Amino acid sequence: MNHRPLVFLDIETTGTSPHNSRVLEIGALRVENGKTVASYSQLLSPETPIPSFITSLTGITTAMTVNSPIFGSIASELEEFLRGAIFVAHNVAFDYNFIKTEFQNIGRSFNMDRLCTVRLSRALYPSQQRHNLDTIISTHGFTVSSRHRALDDAQVLVDFFHKSVDTHGLAVFASMDKITKFART
Repeated sequence: MNHRPLVFLDIETTGTSPHNSRVLEIGALRVENGKTVASYSQLLSPETPIPSFITSLTGITTAMTVNSPIFGSIASELEEFLRGAIFVAHNVAFDYNFIKTEFQNIGRSFNMDRLCTVRLSRALYPSQQRHNLDTIISTHGFTVSSRHRALDDAQVLVDFFHKSVDTHGLAVFASMDKITKFART
């Protein structure tokens, strides 16, 4: 894992099901050899009104996304940003399945190795009762400008990963198969 790039990604969506909801924001940070080398942030038109509870959580309104691109128009640049990396997210199945579904909606396949920072937190900090992002932020003293905005939440994941490496060493990750799911081609 040390020699492969990591892309820490977070999304905001119109709901909780990738089959009934859409991605409305993507934030990602590409880390290579321990350093953030690129960032990607994009509001998307979900092509549907944004529910009020999502707006109150994220601050993203339908009006903010009306002139934003649809997923299909940014798919190639996102794919390039992710190329060769491990897809890292908090509760990775959620973010990954949304992105995979968005690719499927435009007739493209999507398959990446992935790492879950919830599982990472559980493995490294078993005495901690909760492992949601708010708990990680408060427990480890991270600051976040705009919680529930994709790029800011992705930055928290990078900070958490670096702190975990600093505390536990990179070698501990080699024996932690539970946190990484390898793509099946």
